[in-house]
Amino acid sequence: MFLRKKVLKVAAPILAISMLFGATGLAAPEASAGKSTAAHDQKVVARVDANRAIEHIRYLSEEIGPRNGGLEGERKSAAYIAGVLKSYGYDVEYQYFPVADQYIANVAFNDGTSWDMGAAPNGKLSKDAVTGEVIFVNGGSNLADFPTDTAGKIVVMPQGSSAAAYRTQVNNAISKGAAGVILQSLVGSRGNYGQAFNPSLTGQVNVPVFGAAYIQGEWLKEQLAKGPVTVSLTAERFSNLQSVNVIATKPAKGNVENPKEVILSAHHDSVVGAPGANDNASGVGLMLELARVFKGYNTDKDMKFIAFGSEERGLLGARYYVDQLSQAERDNIEGVFNADMVATNYDKAKNLYAMTPNGSTNIVTDSVMAAGARLGNSDILPGTFGSSDHVPFHNAGIPAALFIWMGIDSWSPLVYHIEKVYHTPQDTIADNISAERMQSALDIIGSGLFDVVRKDVPALNK
Repeated sequence: MFLRKKVLKVAAPILAISMLFGATGLAAPEASAGKSTAAHDQKVVARVDANRAIEHIRYLSEEIGPRNGGLEGERKSAAYIAGVLKSYGYDVEYQYFPVADQYIANVAFNDGTSWDMGAAPNGKLSKDAVTGEVIFVNGGSNLADFPTDTAGKIVVMPQGSSAAAYRTQVNNAISKGAAGVILQSLVGSRGNYGQAFNPSLTGQVNVPVFGAAYIQGEWLKEQLAKGPVTVSLTAERFSNLQSVNVIATKPAKGNVENPKEVILSAHHDSVVGAPGANDNASGVGLMLELARVFKGYNTDKDMKFIAFGSEERGLLGARYYVDQLSQAERDNIEGVFNADMVATNYDKAKNLYAMTPNGSTNIVTDSVMAAGARLGNSDILPGTFGSSDHVPFHNAGIPAALFIWMGIDSWSPLVYHIEKVYHTPQDTIADNISAERMQSALDIIGSGLFDVVRKDVPALNK
């Protein structure tokens, strides 16, 4: 999930669903019990499987890993998604669009492991490694904070509270002879761990300057407590980039004149250094699993299943998609169901929300709220939130909603909780995915979506 500043986004094996819903004592959500008396709900609930969706999460987050917009990981993600959709029998197309340069840093350890971070565009960018012993400096705003043997070392410091503050830290480290600087991101105001970032510097510096995720800084401190640590730093600027949307189409069945169109979407990119299991391989997993189920059903609406690229870089894929639509095409879209972060296990993210940028209701929010009521599932609630791919559609006058697990303490002022490890290396299946919540999201969103697109068969209304 793309979150503008305060707008209001080796792995363990997958836990078997049978264990989650059986021996471990975790109960399946009410939705999976199928309390709805509507047969059309059962056509979805009886077939969707969280385990299948989580297998897509596993491939995207573990086999591919970070999927930065415009880079190789995102291209691999697009190819995987297209392959799955084609295997279901969908016609699939790629939609490419340009994106800005990326500055990617790599920190390599002597044991062969490495971490990706953000690189300062004005720092040293080279594939020729800068190698040195790591020291941790708790401060850096004063020259006295640095030890006398700083020269030639890789200095790790918690970043200052502003660009000006951490530029002073960088200047001081360089003046003391540091061979490289790693700034550790901070813990956010909601307790979420800071993500890797591209430090903003004024003027060119002759050493690599990297922005690490908070947890990476903590991991480095843990290693230093056990003994000396040596790392090699490289950085690269990636230019002339193209990101990609993946679009699968399911035409309306039967003799339907001028059918309306309904979209189920999710972004498939992640941020630097983050495997993006919940943000947003979970949304892609949900989309692919519902595409599998819906392929065999007659629908009165044209359907599109879209994986947007570069959401994390400013909703770029969705913006580009909407910008290419004619007014007639925009008018023909009945609703957009956008899934983003739909399977977190974070205990403070208590409810699945159907969010619109201004809190208005529409066919999308109405359909899922009604589905939740029919299913006896109290997880789903309405809400107000931007910062995901539903926004460009909403701004173009197209009914759209975001589906996300979140905890809301207050709406005015807005006080909310998203899992603390989103956008970090800890956004993994082991640390951040709940099969129970994925199943609940599949049931509710799938039932609401099917109610909008299905043929009106009297027997299914009983």
